[in-house]
Amino acid sequence: MTILSEVAYHLKKRFTGDLRLDTASKVLYSTDASMYQIEPLGVAIPKTQDDLQSAVEFASKYKIPILPRGSGSSLGGQAIGEALILDCSKHLNAILEINPQEHYAIVESGVVLADLNRAVAKHGLMFGPDPASAERATMGGVIGNNATGAHSILYGMSADHLLDAEVILSDGSIAKFDNSIFDIRYSNTRLSNILSVANEVRENYAESIKQNYPKSWRNSAGYRLNYLLPFSPSKPPQWIGEYPNLKPSTLNLAPLLAGSEGTLAVTRKMKVNLVPKPKHTILGVLQYQSIESACDDVSRLLEFNPSAIELIPQMILQLARSVPAVASQMGWMVGNPEAVLVVEFSGDQVSALKEAVRGLDTPSAKNTSINSVHRASGYSTNAKLVTIAESNEEQNRIWNIRKLGLGILDSRLQNARPIAFIEDCAIPVERLGEFVREVQKILHEHKTYAGIYAHASGGCLHIRPVLDLTRGEGVKQMRNIVEEVFSLVMKLDGSMSSEHGDGIVSGEFIERTYGKEITDAMRKLKHAADPDNILNPKKLFDAPPMDLNLRYGENYQVQVWDSALHFEHEHGLAGAIEMCNGQGVCRKSTGVMCPSFQASGDEGLSTRGRANLLRAIISGKWKVESEQKAVNRRQLSVSSKQKMVGGEWSIVHRPSSELEEATFKSLDLCLACKGCTSECPSGVDMPRLKYEFMNHYYKSHRRPLRDYLFAYFHVVAKWLSPIAPIANWLMKMNWSKKIISKIFGIAEQRQLPLFIKK
Repeated sequence: MTILSEVAYHLKKRFTGDLRLDTASKVLYSTDASMYQIEPLGVAIPKTQDDLQSAVEFASKYKIPILPRGSGSSLGGQAIGEALILDCSKHLNAILEINPQEHYAIVESGVVLADLNRAVAKHGLMFGPDPASAERATMGGVIGNNATGAHSILYGMSADHLLDAEVILSDGSIAKFDNSIFDIRYSNTRLSNILSVANEVRENYAESIKQNYPKSWRNSAGYRLNYLLPFSPSKPPQWIGEYPNLKPSTLNLAPLLAGSEGTLAVTRKMKVNLVPKPKHTILGVLQYQSIESACDDVSRLLEFNPSAIELIPQMILQLARSVPAVASQMGWMVGNPEAVLVVEFSGDQVSALKEAVRGLDTPSAKNTSINSVHRASGYSTNAKLVTIAESNEEQNRIWNIRKLGLGILDSRLQNARPIAFIEDCAIPVERLGEFVREVQKILHEHKTYAGIYAHASGGCLHIRPVLDLTRGEGVKQMRNIVEEVFSLVMKLDGSMSSEHGDGIVSGEFIERTYGKEITDAMRKLKHAADPDNILNPKKLFDAPPMDLNLRYGENYQVQVWDSALHFEHEHGLAGAIEMCNGQGVCRKSTGVMCPSFQASGDEGLSTRGRANLLRAIISGKWKVESEQKAVNRRQLSVSSKQKMVGGEWSIVHRPSSELEEATFKSLDLCLACKGCTSECPSGVDMPRLKYEFMNHYYKSHRRPLRDYLFAYFHVVAKWLSPIAPIANWLMKMNWSKKIISKIFGIAEQRQLPLFIKK
């Protein structure tokens, strides 16, 4: 499917944002942080909420698939697809209200979670769920994925903190999902159809939901039908009160948006719950002889009432020590243990927190039964407390290593890389050690290993097997591993999707998780909300097989030019480009990386965007337009209409090298500040790649006069020095400055240098 220029023109008449249908924009939005790549139909970047509604109305009228997207940090492939991408991150990012008395905030979907937390911290508040991607993840994506994080045992899931939402339904109508719609009955509207199915779920599917839902409360597979009852088979260990915290006498549709991945509605703004920010925290680091023994010990540690327990394996610790920018933060680590658990306590009294952390490696009377089970099974935790971090600086160093774990794992330079396809499983925590042992056996049988880390306290471990998906054998390994792990997860009453969403990677397992009856209820809800299937199609239970649409599949090939610089450490120029794993840390608004993105908010000016453009060039995935299309484009004048359709990245005058020209424009605005080399967890060195590309580009392109002026300025100065007074007078004249600026591409505001007569 393609979006014809004439159809796009009708949208543009009501759309004040950017509409980009060019090849480069499609490249930029064809990937997220997952292992997948799918070319979109185009990209729309709304400037206003009216723009967003116009785009949905346009999609409804012409039956064009649309996909709302934030930062593209999703790991399941839910932020890519054959649809018109609606990038809400650039402009729709206002914090509309903060109510510190009632503990809520109202935000647009493009607000970055870290920015929200900075704003509400002034009132001693924060948003409870804290995914590791918080510094770039937008609230629309946080809710869309039902994200949580290290402190899920305290704060649960994002669904537990979405109070209400104003949404655009698939027909373009505006609706509010909150308790007030309970009395709306069955009129012929999109909202009433959704409500009708919601009531049907409550009346006809309650028993099936209670019997067939996974026993882990950390479950984000499919839709949150259980919140309609409300019901949960278990609750976060430190959660206070009923879970979910919803009244059976009301019917709030808002929680259905959590984990729906934009398949039910497009969110305009949302009202989210805020929780008190802990006054004090303290960390204890425990060492273990194996990952399995660390997992065995989690149940014991939960009896101490911590606020988080995070697992960091030896693999991440060793890799962190090998990355210069990260190694400086490793002073808290003692020796070379197989695994560590980072245990956090939070509260109002520092003395009580210190007492709790100092007792972590001693048995508790409450844990007698648990310890006896471990001893009877022949397992010993052998926990050893090696570090206590009290200051914010000490704690930040530890948390940074944990949060950078994903990027550090992905910094490998070989074709065999840690792949995210079983990394979101959640298991009842008392069976976590059993789960890890069985997974290790499965990996050993398939002659591979994995990085294992993350949220031990919630029974969720991010497991990334190392596979080479550029080989058919690697893809086959992945399929076999995921099938065996899924069977294990079901055996242990767990869920394949606990915080990263289903997208493509886990979609095919939804019906096998819940059974046909519950999945049919989910499909009914989807059909009521989106009868034409235009909202992020082919996700969740309609997703294709998880081993298709791979970014680095067995057909992936590269062809690079002879590089002038040396890239031996990166295994060649292709390896240097492919080091970018798509996590999008370069999209954060703090720190050094990446200034061009921070100034523009444009994906194409981020380190990730530039790496994706370069990878598209060397992979040849996007072919040069046919000769006939090139001829047709040359016949078009550079009219305002053509500029509108092509958008910012279109190169009308060079259609045969559109992608190359877009890459040049993007890299030309790279400041070569080297921020990526110090802050990118994968170690992407964009300045070196810029130098290499520019050198290659100018072998077949004419350099601008400005380059010659700057390169040979010493010669120019020598020529003009004898007539310095005249030259200086001319350069101060407005008319001459305009001429110089136009010829050499120098800003008129720039003060030109003066010469000295010799």
